[in-house]
Amino acid sequence: MNPLARFHSAFGGRRAILALGGLYATIGMIWPLMQAGEALSSSVVLIVVVLVSGSGLVLLYGGYGLPRTDIQPTFFSTIAHWCLRAIGVVVSILLFIYLAGQLSDPVNNFLILSALAGVAGFGAGAYDARAKSRAYVLEQRNQELQDTQAELEETLDRLTTSEQRYRTLTENFPNGAVALLDTELRHTLVAGNALEETGYDPTELQGKRVQDAFQPEVVDVVEPHYRATLEGESTVFELETPGQVFEFRTHPLTDEGGRVYAVLVMSQDITERKDRERELTDRIRQQQIVADLGQLALETDDLDELMHEATQQVTAALDIEYCKVLDLDARADELLLRQGVGWKPGLVGAATVSAVEADSQAAYTLANDHPIVVEDLETETRFTGPDLLRSHNVRSGISTIVGPSDDPWGILGAHDTDPQVFSDEDVTFIQSVANIIAEAIERHQYQHELEQSVANLRESNKRLEQFAYAASHDLQEPLRMVSSYLQLIERQYSEAFDEDGEEYLEFAIDGADRMREMIDGLLAYSRVEASGKPLEPLDLEVVLENVREDLQVRISRSDATITTESLPTVEGDHDQLRQVFQNLMSNAIQYSGDEPPSIHVSAERNGSRWIVSVQDDGIGIDPDETEHIFDVFTRLHSRTEYEGSGIGLAICERIVERHGGEIWAESEPGDGTTVSFTLPSVGERAE
Repeated sequence: MNPLARFHSAFGGRRAILALGGLYATIGMIWPLMQAGEALSSSVVLIVVVLVSGSGLVLLYGGYGLPRTDIQPTFFSTIAHWCLRAIGVVVSILLFIYLAGQLSDPVNNFLILSALAGVAGFGAGAYDARAKSRAYVLEQRNQELQDTQAELEETLDRLTTSEQRYRTLTENFPNGAVALLDTELRHTLVAGNALEETGYDPTELQGKRVQDAFQPEVVDVVEPHYRATLEGESTVFELETPGQVFEFRTHPLTDEGGRVYAVLVMSQDITERKDRERELTDRIRQQQIVADLGQLALETDDLDELMHEATQQVTAALDIEYCKVLDLDARADELLLRQGVGWKPGLVGAATVSAVEADSQAAYTLANDHPIVVEDLETETRFTGPDLLRSHNVRSGISTIVGPSDDPWGILGAHDTDPQVFSDEDVTFIQSVANIIAEAIERHQYQHELEQSVANLRESNKRLEQFAYAASHDLQEPLRMVSSYLQLIERQYSEAFDEDGEEYLEFAIDGADRMREMIDGLLAYSRVEASGKPLEPLDLEVVLENVREDLQVRISRSDATITTESLPTVEGDHDQLRQVFQNLMSNAIQYSGDEPPSIHVSAERNGSRWIVSVQDDGIGIDPDETEHIFDVFTRLHSRTEYEGSGIGLAICERIVERHGGEIWAESEPGDGTTVSFTLPSVGERAE
């Protein structure tokens, strides 16, 4: 049993739906309150409250109303499964986008889209559960019929010793007929209510052979079974006549010596049952098509592929000739035949239909928020069919809006050349397919907007990097001039300065030196992307050993103790990761306090990532400041206390992000600091 099935079994499908609804309703109300410090706009707050809480209320209302529907309680878990599966799919997609670093406002997006996915899953699950409930009811009825049939057969076996008993049974056999045939297949007894509907007179059949009593096409069906029964074999078969279906059961009657002396034939009109079975089969098929199209919508980015598959499936499911998807243009006055099945060659992708003609079916459909059903276009009084339908002799069909009624994307239509009555289930099926297409279009538009935003952001970042590089590079020359002249003044005119003048000169030289450090740091920060090398398998043990050699003098002077655990091989840039370790270990030595530094380097596997940590026992920092230490030129101490430009950790963050990871710090004043960052394992390239 899979985890979802075990959850549904232990918790209950309806309670799971109510729990989801309560969760989203509660989160939607309290989440904006929890974000008071983030200065969220009123529109964002309203969107979160309406979409998340609204989705929760829809789930609560649907969950409470399930017992009043025609869905069997045993299938409530099916609806809960659909809800959780839809939420899981959307969350997985958003999580992938978030891990790829391309999702803005991740929390609100997760809440809103997962809540809407839950509502969509509830709708699909209700459709699925209702179909299964009907199949279950039909199965129960069929079982009752089989039990009745078995009891009848047992009764007939007990009546083989008395013709009068047979006659009493046959004359009262409901909705069927019973006959006794001798070894020559001659009717010795015929009775039953069903014969009246078929046009046969029981008295006329009495004494006639099967070959003489029925039409050749009927004889071709029944005679082989009767012959097999004379050989001692019981048979069951069906016979279809215009407008009716009969089920036949034959049983051999034997004497004390085991010789077959007659054939007992029982027939029953099962037309209504076969119609119900066909109807149920159609509903199940439609439900499966909706599920398959929903899966395709999640898997493909090609809208035309989805639309083409949808029109093909609708045509086959409803046994009609035409299906179409019309695309409404930007001016909302014309519809393009975007995809379709059955239309004359060359029309798909080229033919158009007016969306504004007052008496057109397209305009009428766009003006209503529900599907439009046409049983016979020739007698239709609400509108007229467009040239596209009339030129193909269309008489009946269903059309519905694709997308919201106040901002439709287009129309989905299903048509046939014969007048036809469509069931409520057929109309719901068309609406469900239209909803799937609409959701796919919305997701496609959202994805396009997201990709465009990411492209714009990348371009903006690129321009900012170029600006930062150009600005810092251009500042080098005037700064060198300032530093050179200050040093020249110090060498040639220092004796002419009094004590205050010498102090001012030292301040100027120190400011120029600090400016040089900041410009060098800004240059290094802006060139992280441009100067980076391709990521390749890299042994962190080797990187750390190189860093220890670089810092050998500082390590010796500070009497630092460095311990390491086994470090992994990752996908990385050697020079950049070397700089990360050097910056972190330099900080650990610099901010060690009065005691000799103690530094520990470790790594821990987390799925496809490694978490690498550099831990020290230094002075630590306030936990509220841990998020700010990675900002450019951020310093928590004055230059008189600790040297530095305040850009080292910002460079570390930029390098780690280039590797597809993240970096963070955990610290308490006086208890040291642990800086951790993630790196992709070998084979897991960073996006």
